[in-house]
Amino acid sequence: MEAALTGEEAKELVRHIMEDGFNKQDLSVVKASFTEDYVRHGYGGPSANSLAEHIESLKAYHSSLTNARFEIQQMVSDGSSVAVRYILRGTHTGTFMGVAASGNEVERHAVAIFTIVGGKVTEGHIVSDSGGLLEQLTK
Repeated sequence: MEAALTGEEAKELVRHIMEDGFNKQDLSVVKASFTEDYVRHGYGGPSANSLAEHIESLKAYHSSLTNARFEIQQMVSDGSSVAVRYILRGTHTGTFMGVAASGNEVERHAVAIFTIVGGKVTEGHIVSDSGGLLEQLTK
């Protein structure tokens, strides 16, 4: 049986995913850090029923929000889960949430809780202010 991660190791895993995987668009980081059967429960945002669906949604962010990036605000962890408060920022240059490109600088505040088993993320619960984001897209 593999030892559980410490809280600091778990936070470093999520930091690596968000900063090196998403921000630098290195999908190899994402593929190596999640289980194939990863499930993302979206509250105010999209859900995903597999790692493949999750990766497609990450690609969609980058294709419609130029310079899309996560800015981590706060993280806490007990080793088996990580809670992270973050802001998604980018420039709306492609159709996103059904809205044609506006050129607007946008941000969406969110909180995610990730479950980690065997050193990989198995599940995520993401609560995000997509209503506020939609308002920014349409102004």
